[in-house]
Amino acid sequence: MNSIEKNAKLKEKFNAVSVYSFGKEPVEKSRLAVFDFDETLVKSQEMFYILMEDAMKRLNLPHSEYIVKNVFTNWDKEYFGWGKDLEEQKQIYLKKYQPLITKLSNETQYIKQMYFYDNMKSVIKSLAKTDIALAIASSRDLTSILTFMKMHGMRDYFSIIEATEGGKNFDDKPNTAIVNYIAQEVGIPLDRSVMIGDSPCDIQMGKDAGMKTIAVGYNKEKSKVDFLAGMKPDAMIDKEEYITILPFAITLLLSQENSR
Repeated sequence: MNSIEKNAKLKEKFNAVSVYSFGKEPVEKSRLAVFDFDETLVKSQEMFYILMEDAMKRLNLPHSEYIVKNVFTNWDKEYFGWGKDLEEQKQIYLKKYQPLITKLSNETQYIKQMYFYDNMKSVIKSLAKTDIALAIASSRDLTSILTFMKMHGMRDYFSIIEATEGGKNFDDKPNTAIVNYIAQEVGIPLDRSVMIGDSPCDIQMGKDAGMKTIAVGYNKEKSKVDFLAGMKPDAMIDKEEYITILPFAITLLLSQENSR
């Protein structure tokens, strides 16, 4: 399968590229802002804790608060009692737990527990009226994102929405495959783009792709905020000033010549 056929299949599967609907003569897009989804555009962390605990209960796995909040990060450091050894635990995670998480994340009861950050819709609508194309590059399941965006009437403000789905559709972040694909589809080079995200993999991906980067450090432990800052993103925004500063930061960074 050549690249053209692959791209056609991706577009058919995801129906990801949508038509702008901001008036009879939409502004031609010449710059690109790519957003991570969870904890960047939407509040979803608490929903995921509830969802993960539910999955663990359904699989009869230990599900203390500590396990729920650390299951994604501590596989090589902690023993959770999911199996006789680390390898068995990982197999349970990959074959049983992660597929169930994906399934549950698409259920309406959980999607309804996610919310846009305050005034984020206004920021998106404002940016969409400019020459900046908007996109989403997430690691989660794409169906849940599209369902959420449609539920809130926000899907068509984004030129394209894509997700790696844990490496099934694209190599997972910080690999640049997903943003390379997005840039190709919207026809805007990555050196005229900015990546906005809350995790180190978002910032690393943006840097590796030659994009400007904005790290959003709200709802994070100080050590995590410091780590993000240490990656030297082009802008770092904390939770108190996020919505106020974000559109200005995006516009300012995209008005500068790329010096990478």
